[in-house]
Amino acid sequence: MTQPETRRSFITKLAAATAALVSARLLPGNLAAAATSSKPWATGMALNIQFTVATQATGRVKRPYVAVWIEDSAGKTVRNLTVWVSQGRQNPRWLAELRRWTRDNGDLVSTVSSATRNPGSYAVAWDGKSDKGAALPQGDYYVCLETAREHGPYSLVREQLTVGASSFKKTLGTNNDIEAASVSFGKA
Repeated sequence: MTQPETRRSFITKLAAATAALVSARLLPGNLAAAATSSKPWATGMALNIQFTVATQATGRVKRPYVAVWIEDSAGKTVRNLTVWVSQGRQNPRWLAELRRWTRDNGDLVSTVSSATRNPGSYAVAWDGKSDKGAALPQGDYYVCLETAREHGPYSLVREQLTVGASSFKKTLGTNNDIEAASVSFGKA
């Protein structure tokens, strides 16, 4: 015969459930994921991102502005991998063309940007750490590649992938100025 639930035990259970719900909703995306995920990023593994910025551009086209970053499953930026923008006085004018990156990260431009580069193929790697150097857990993330040019096209490739402990390769979509993009997860 089971004991009937007392008012005190009911309130204790209710408080625990409420605390779990509140922490899941109020903690920032990566902290909430870390609080619920028990598997850390696989040691010695990296996510390599390869991409090609249009090499057959015609007309009055300038070097592209490019941003590559990682978002958590909630869409919050967890790591800026590379940002190429003009370092000159017109930087603020054209920086806004990187629409998605600028909306969430525009205040970081002086600390994360490097000079623009010619069209071509490039690669960047992510070691599973946040911008602040904290190790992130395995799980769902978005790889984001954004390009924009003065007198040229705007492009955004944003695709979700699940990072676990095993190696994988995936071809990402293309869009206007991004001719090719792929990721591979394996030994760093």
